[in-house]
Amino acid sequence: MPSTADFVGNPTSFAANYAVLITEPPGLLGALATGANHNIAAMLKYFDFSGTGAMANTAVCAISNNPGGTSLPCYFLPYLPDGATTMTIGTAASYFFTSMLTGCTVRVCGPANAPTITHSNAGNVFKTAVGNLATATTAAQVQINTMMPAPVPGQLATSVTRLTMEGAYTPGNVAAASAAYPVLPGYRVKEFAPTMVTSHGSQRPELGMFVFGVLVAGSWEFHAQTTTSVEGRQKTGHTYLGFINSGVTNKSIMDNIVLGGAARFWP
Repeated sequence: MPSTADFVGNPTSFAANYAVLITEPPGLLGALATGANHNIAAMLKYFDFSGTGAMANTAVCAISNNPGGTSLPCYFLPYLPDGATTMTIGTAASYFFTSMLTGCTVRVCGPANAPTITHSNAGNVFKTAVGNLATATTAAQVQINTMMPAPVPGQLATSVTRLTMEGAYTPGNVAAASAAYPVLPGYRVKEFAPTMVTSHGSQRPELGMFVFGVLVAGSWEFHAQTTTSVEGRQKTGHTYLGFINSGVTNKSIMDNIVLGGAARFWP
């Protein structure tokens, strides 16, 4: 069962093995106008990792306003639907998280001891764009980029985007995650396939991204994990001439898998 201690012990190894979902308290940003970037003060919260029970390969990172249990302090940058939020962090906590990404862009820039992070979202532009999937994705990215503040000249600036997620969705990464999927003792995977959703007349995988930062010897490092949801079943026993033996037991799989580990993207 994944835990906070497991993550702290080796964050990149943890994120290579467990698909992470972020949960966060409501109302962290208050009333902010959409269509623009907002600079917000560094937000100190608490994080705690746990399993989900039914999903063996998924961990939940719960962000909370107050400490409790095994939680530890962190910086947290909430996303603004159809807007952008920007925060500069320091060394008051050793971990950074932001809201889950499905089509957003997160950019990190600045000095290693006090980087500035922007989370930009254009979900409504994507949903309402006229045209095919590629046209909608491009339109959303244009709006996302428009809301991004200009980076400081001479400072390293790196982003992860929807295209980063799509680049991790390869047959090789899906096959590797399938082979490593933790089935129950005595079971084997019978069916295993990514969940597909229809968008702008096309089928696309249900992708997500978990972005986290870790303070190492006074300098921040940022990593991104791409995941996709999967469906299938695991089973015991075998079939004979197309007939299922009476001892066969089936269990459905509804879970998430990691595509290619957790890549460091800044610095």
